[in-house]
Amino acid sequence: MILSSIEELENDIQSNGLRAIYLILGPEMYQCGYAVRLLKSKAVSADAEAFDYSEFSAPESSVDEISEAALTFPMASKRRLVVAREIEEMPDSLQGALLDTLKNISTSTVILQAKELDHRKKFYKSLRKTECVAEFSRLKGAALERWVQTYIRRQGYQIPAAGAKKIVDLVGSDLQTLSSELEKLMLYCGNEKNISGDSVDALLRVSRQHSIFELIGAVSGRNRQGALKSLANLLSMGEHPLVVVAMLARQCRQVLIVKECLLRTRHMGEIGRAAQIPGFLLEKFIGEARAADLSAVREMYIRLADIDRKLKSSRGDGRMLLEHLICDLV
Repeated sequence: MILSSIEELENDIQSNGLRAIYLILGPEMYQCGYAVRLLKSKAVSADAEAFDYSEFSAPESSVDEISEAALTFPMASKRRLVVAREIEEMPDSLQGALLDTLKNISTSTVILQAKELDHRKKFYKSLRKTECVAEFSRLKGAALERWVQTYIRRQGYQIPAAGAKKIVDLVGSDLQTLSSELEKLMLYCGNEKNISGDSVDALLRVSRQHSIFELIGAVSGRNRQGALKSLANLLSMGEHPLVVVAMLARQCRQVLIVKECLLRTRHMGEIGRAAQIPGFLLEKFIGEARAADLSAVREMYIRLADIDRKLKSSRGDGRMLLEHLICDLV
């Protein structure tokens, strides 16, 4: 059984209760994380979490450890919940052994999570045939705009399709960043449940984008104090350093695309499509991109990829890593 949205997963839980095994799969980590949290909220109360919840990382944990937790009877809940992440890192033989063991569980729910799995292999085929697979691909275009409307609706608000499209155009496709901006938008609107285009403009129009361009411009202009100030402004807005890294990387990539298009003397419409910049921002963006230093932006883009890896693989201080990046570049 394959599900492709959070709504389908919610409906399945409502109709069939919690299943024994779930495979949460896909590169869209926000959706995958939401699915795991949803299942956890249905399986284990906060008071029982210490007794009936176990989490493992497949590269670091053995099949025996995961199986033992899955076969342990719950103490304070009706079902015990076991999460095994990065299951794609487990060798094929161990994946098969784990699946064989999990067939014997009766009072647990096991969540196997992976970014990607080979759909041709037995492990995936077996789970798809006999268990519940929730597979989340990256959202694009209209699907992304519908996600924005659904997110808003879940909180008791309404937003027109044009407003959802403008938010996606301004913020991009990263769901973590989008959710952060939507939370700010709803806080800004307060008791006004129908979110207007003016509200979207008032909160989102370029406050963050302007700060990003200020930071990139300060780096290009070798203005260390200005760059550090722009970084502090972004972080003071409540942005997580990982979100700031994603925003900066996206902006750098767009600047590099615009500069390449300008060298090739592309028309404005072609530039907008290539860099995925909405029309109402295009002229201003091209002007600011034209002024940015190409080598500085390219170096920043490369270094941001390294910081992104460090933040996702360790507990490094994001603010410090970004400040070091600026000081190294300026």
